[in-house]
Amino acid sequence: MNLPSNNVAQDAEQLGWLAAKFRGTRDEAERRKIAKDYSETVSRLIASGSWEEAPSFEDQLPDAWMPKAFFDYWLRPQTGP
Repeated sequence: MNLPSNNVAQDAEQLGWLAAKFRGTRDEAERRKIAKDYSETVSRLIASGSWEEAPSFEDQLPDAWMPKAFFDYWLRPQTGP
Protein backbone atom coordinates (compact mmCIF):
# COMPACT_ATOMS: atom_id res chain seq x y z
CA MET A 1 0.00 0.00 0.00
CA ASN A 2 1.45 3.37 -1.03
CA LEU A 3 1.32 6.33 1.30
CA PRO A 4 -0.36 9.48 0.01
CA SER A 5 2.15 11.77 -1.68
CA ASN A 6 1.79 14.44 1.00
CA ASN A 7 3.11 11.92 3.55
CA VAL A 8 6.10 11.25 1.29
CA ALA A 9 6.76 14.98 1.05
CA GLN A 10 6.44 15.37 4.81
CA ASP A 11 8.78 12.45 5.46
CA ALA A 12 11.31 13.81 2.94
CA GLU A 13 11.18 17.18 4.71
CA GLN A 14 11.58 15.39 8.04
CA LEU A 15 14.94 14.00 6.85
CA GLY A 16 16.28 17.54 6.47
CA TRP A 17 15.00 18.56 9.87
CA LEU A 18 16.57 15.48 11.50
CA ALA A 19 19.90 16.05 9.71
CA ALA A 20 20.01 19.65 10.95
CA LYS A 21 19.15 18.54 14.47
CA PHE A 22 21.91 15.89 14.27
CA ARG A 23 24.48 18.51 13.22
CA GLY A 24 23.37 20.74 16.07
CA THR A 25 24.31 18.33 18.84
CA ARG A 26 27.44 16.52 19.94
CA ASP A 27 25.62 14.39 22.53
CA GLU A 28 26.07 10.73 21.45
CA ALA A 29 22.81 9.55 23.02
CA GLU A 30 20.87 12.30 21.23
CA ARG A 31 22.65 11.50 17.96
CA ARG A 32 21.70 7.82 18.29
CA LYS A 33 18.06 8.78 18.86
CA ILE A 34 18.08 11.11 15.85
CA ALA A 35 19.75 8.44 13.70
CA LYS A 36 17.04 5.96 14.76
CA ASP A 37 14.30 8.45 13.83
CA TYR A 38 16.07 9.09 10.52
CA SER A 39 16.25 5.35 9.81
CA GLU A 40 12.54 4.92 10.57
CA THR A 41 11.71 7.80 8.23
CA VAL A 42 13.85 6.28 5.46
CA SER A 43 12.03 2.96 5.95
CA ARG A 44 8.65 4.69 5.57
CA LEU A 45 9.80 6.45 2.42
CA ILE A 46 11.06 3.22 0.89
CA ALA A 47 7.88 1.36 1.85
CA SER A 48 5.77 4.07 0.22
CA GLY A 49 7.02 3.09 -3.22
CA SER A 50 6.84 6.80 -4.12
CA TRP A 51 10.25 8.07 -3.00
CA GLU A 52 11.61 9.48 -6.23
CA GLU A 53 14.33 11.93 -5.21
CA ALA A 54 17.30 11.33 -2.93
CA PRO A 55 17.78 13.97 -0.25
CA SER A 56 20.47 16.58 -0.80
CA PHE A 57 23.75 16.10 1.05
CA GLU A 58 22.78 18.64 3.69
CA ASP A 59 19.64 16.59 4.35
CA GLN A 60 21.68 13.45 5.00
CA LEU A 61 23.53 12.28 8.08
CA PRO A 62 27.25 11.55 7.88
CA ASP A 63 27.79 8.26 5.99
CA ALA A 64 28.71 6.34 9.14
CA TRP A 65 25.31 7.26 10.63
CA MET A 66 23.17 6.71 7.53
CA PRO A 67 20.93 3.63 7.56
CA LYS A 68 22.08 0.79 5.30
CA ALA A 69 18.62 0.71 3.72
CA PHE A 70 19.23 4.21 2.32
CA PHE A 71 22.29 3.07 0.36
CA ASP A 72 20.64 -0.19 -0.66
CA TYR A 73 17.71 1.77 -2.07
CA TRP A 74 19.55 4.59 -3.84
CA LEU A 75 22.52 2.56 -5.09
CA ARG A 76 20.50 -0.35 -6.46
CA PRO A 77 20.71 -1.03 -10.18
CA GLN A 78 18.05 0.90 -12.07
CA THR A 79 15.67 -0.95 -14.35
CA GLY A 80 14.04 0.36 -17.47
CA PRO A 81 15.11 2.02 -20.70
